[in-house]
Amino acid sequence: MESAKFIATKMENQLYKNQIDFANIPDNAIVLDVRNASEHSEIALKRGHYFIELPRFDAKNFIKECRLKGEPVCVLCRSGMRASKAAVQLEKAGYSNVYIIKDGIAALSGKLDIVYENKVMSMERQVRIVAGTLVLLGSVLALVSNSAFALLPAFVGCGLIYAGISNTCAMASLLAKLPWNK
Repeated sequence: MESAKFIATKMENQLYKNQIDFANIPDNAIVLDVRNASEHSEIALKRGHYFIELPRFDAKNFIKECRLKGEPVCVLCRSGMRASKAAVQLEKAGYSNVYIIKDGIAALSGKLDIVYENKVMSMERQVRIVAGTLVLLGSVLALVSNSAFALLPAFVGCGLIYAGISNTCAMASLLAKLPWNK
């Protein structure tokens, strides 16, 4: 016999019941993308849509601000899990004409008539490359030149800890100012 906790977790990890292929979305449908900002900057729909990161999504406000009157709302994420959570929120807020876009944005990758794809490396990857380079450089210089260079990897480590705790990243802010990230 399954425990109530296991059943709740199992239901939480299932995709939303109403799914729709992107090609079948009606013209009057509202499309809502609930991925994070870095994902959205890498690949986004050419079709008009709302973009609200899932942690910031408030279904009642969305229904009110969009003045929804029964038109379909099609929710999109990378694969369907976050879209399912947003769809459930909409349903709990009293809106029933909700779907998730089947297989998410991942299924639309490469379809340049449907999506914009940014060929620039993601900010997260850029930060990892720069942080790794600084740690490696500081470590090597500390071993072969002067032990004071060990402060460089320590500084980067402190920055990573702070970024994890505060959910902000000074290095990403600096990298965002580079010409290829604009």
